Amino acid sequence: MNRVVPAMAVALLMLISTADCAVSGHPVPANPHPKSLDIGVNSIDPLSVPPNNNEGYGRTLESVRMAEAIIDPVEADASLKFSFETGGALPLPTPVKATRVLAKTVRPVLERYGMLAGFMVGGADKEQIGQPVTGRSRLLTVVLLRFPDANAARQAAREMDAVDAAVSPENVPVVIANQPSAFAHWRPNVPALAATMAHESFVISVLIGHTSPDLAALTGVARQAFEAQSTRLRGFSATPPDKFAELPLDSDDMLAKLIAEVPGRWPFPTVVMTDYAQNAGWSAAAMVTGIVFGPRGTYLNGSRERPSSVELDAINGWNELERYPDAIAARRAFSDADLEDDPAIRSAPAPDAVPDVRCVEQLDVPPQIPLRVICRLVHGRYNALIRGRDLKSTHQQVAAQLALLLNSE
Repeated sequence: MNRVVPAMAVALLMLISTADCAVSGHPVPANPHPKSLDIGVNSIDPLSVPPNNNEGYGRTLESVRMAEAIIDPVEADASLKFSFETGGALPLPTPVKATRVLAKTVRPVLERYGMLAGFMVGGADKEQIGQPVTGRSRLLTVVLLRFPDANAARQAAREMDAVDAAVSPENVPVVIANQPSAFAHWRPNVPALAATMAHESFVISVLIGHTSPDLAALTGVARQAFEAQSTRLRGFSATPPDKFAELPLDSDDMLAKLIAEVPGRWPFPTVVMTDYAQNAGWSAAAMVTGIVFGPRGTYLNGSRERPSSVELDAINGWNELERYPDAIAARRAFSDADLEDDPAIRSAPAPDAVPDVRCVEQLDVPPQIPLRVICRLVHGRYNALIRGRDLKSTHQQVAAQLALLLNSE
């Protein structure tokens, strides 16, 4: 389960488990009364979902919807089974945010042709520590951008490649087999290639890295990515732009069941991008608030090391709420891993009054994610992931999350 936060935090979430699993015929702890819990300043009353009358919010929501239409990198190269630590799957609702993963010179092109929404996914052939480095791994980033119509997408694809190629005088054009409408370039003897192609009203942009400057291998991944992405887009129903402001702010009351960052305040959809290297390609990360991923988006934004049965994943800043098909699947996810083999974390106390919680403490806290304690709570068909700076405040958030779920029933 991974999210649009750097995967060093995400990887910890995959490790959180419980020693007490519900078994048929065995009792489970009774739930406490919500008013008996120490919730600190947190609210435990479900928020009412406000109406969406904001086109900007709609762009973000449509970008999140596009996660259900983007390929898994393994569809282009079966070895690309690992996510990026600095951001494996990110919504890109504006040209400004899109150019945190594309060359900065591309931004005027996206603005000129009216980019509407976007999403990106990245994959590697081995686990990534820090941002990926060209030449050390096989890498692929797929950026899917939507434009008002097919003509705008065609013009944008051509110009995106041209301005990106112009960044270096060493770039030369490259042909992608069986993709006559694709544009591509590389620097000879550099193990990376960029390629762009329009498909109907979408632009597909890929950045490919290899362990050697093997042009046949690079173009082969590009061809496979274009073919797979074009096929997957055929099943996607895009929201008309004039309906963006009508997209619902919540899916199945998921955000209403997740504790708010600010008590009583609705988490409107927001994407905050961070590019630690200020360099197009593999160094971008993001934190999102007020979104709900569907099953594909949840999986792609995860570690991808195992199948996931998550139906919906609500994200509100550093906290998340996952919904599973049933309580058995939720319990299985809660109990899926253990901590003993990871020297970077250690078990931490769980709140005394809250059943079915497992917490860990991160021993080396990165400055960009000053969150030391991470807890997982299971309740019914839901798993909640709560991150905090210290044990007391995190325990209070966990207690508030359980109370909120109880009050939502």
